[in-house]
Amino acid sequence: MTLKRSKKITFIAAGFLVLLAVSIYFLRIKPALGVYKVKRENFEAIITCKGEIQSEKAILINVPDVMGDRKLEIWDTQIKDLIPEGSIVKKGDYVALLDQGRIKQLMETNQEVLKKLIFNYNDEKIDSTVDLVDMRNGIEQFQFDLQNSKIEMEQSVYESPAYQRKAQMAYERALRQLDAKIRAYRLTQRNLSTRIKRMETQIEDFTSKDKKYQLAYDEATIKAPQDGMVIYGRTFGRGGSRKLTIGSWVSMQNPVIATLPDLSVIVSETYVEEIYISKIKVGDSARVIIDALKNQEKSGVISAISNVGQEMTGFESKVFKVNIRIASDNKKIKPAMTTNNEIIISREQNVLVIPRTALFSDEEKQYVYLKEFGGITVRNVECGNQSEKFAVVKNGLKEGDRILLNRPKS
Repeated sequence: MTLKRSKKITFIAAGFLVLLAVSIYFLRIKPALGVYKVKRENFEAIITCKGEIQSEKAILINVPDVMGDRKLEIWDTQIKDLIPEGSIVKKGDYVALLDQGRIKQLMETNQEVLKKLIFNYNDEKIDSTVDLVDMRNGIEQFQFDLQNSKIEMEQSVYESPAYQRKAQMAYERALRQLDAKIRAYRLTQRNLSTRIKRMETQIEDFTSKDKKYQLAYDEATIKAPQDGMVIYGRTFGRGGSRKLTIGSWVSMQNPVIATLPDLSVIVSETYVEEIYISKIKVGDSARVIIDALKNQEKSGVISAISNVGQEMTGFESKVFKVNIRIASDNKKIKPAMTTNNEIIISREQNVLVIPRTALFSDEEKQYVYLKEFGGITVRNVECGNQSEKFAVVKNGLKEGDRILLNRPKS
């Protein structure tokens, strides 16, 4: 009896020591790091991005075309006033006011130059008339003298041959001089006519500019081209995209002041980094979660992808504008609402999926920390498609395996 009891105590003690050793070992590997049980499920590779609701089609309220005339030198202009965004307007209603002061200053400068041109033009016409009259009088006087030379030459027949020769040479010299005076008169007349026409052209140009300045001044008061809801335009630059407001500058390179959206077809306008842009195409499916509608989810499809990338604040690389058309007739969806978008680039059914935080790499090899009875082992794996959070495992693991979510310290 005593022997049996002694053996029983020995077995209990041995078991206790084994449990103690195992506990100490697992305490050393910090199981609190987190363990994930590998399982099969449906996988989606997605790209997440922020967006904003916009209409796919809209009537643009632009800087007036006349301000794009390079001769006016209105390279850009400032918005001095703008009605509140979301205002409902009728055709012809006031929308915005551009800087008329700058246009007026340019117009006054142009008028001053025009006045000088007109003054100089009138003086030039008077001077030209006087010069030409003097030259014509000189020619008439010389023609009179020529007649005398001709008479003297005709009467020289009664004189000596030497005198006859002298009279004839004087008459011929007078003819040449008269021809030279006539040619000089015609040349001067052409030159003066060219100068007058050039000045007339300049006056016409500055007169035309004056009319255009007046038109630009009038059209600086922007009115709605049709009925609709006013949505502010955007400006783009290295600082990213931002809405125009009072004080913003607009130009023919960025002419949209505001839009009147067609709300029958809406999109979420978003930006995708260039490292992902090759993975998506027009027609790909997406999910659009609308923040203002209590994270209401809508299905969507990519309807447009920009051909040119741009630099924006908050991104490490260039981004491309992407429009996701939303299939919805919900009238509560309004322009400028923010969205969280999930663009689906691939789908797989019933595959082994693990979190990317549990996947490690070293020298082009991928591996996980597999938790098995008795310890932790490193297991090489082969992965397929990956999303921002999950990866598909092709080889190296089986369903039910337990892997660490973080790298163990020992």
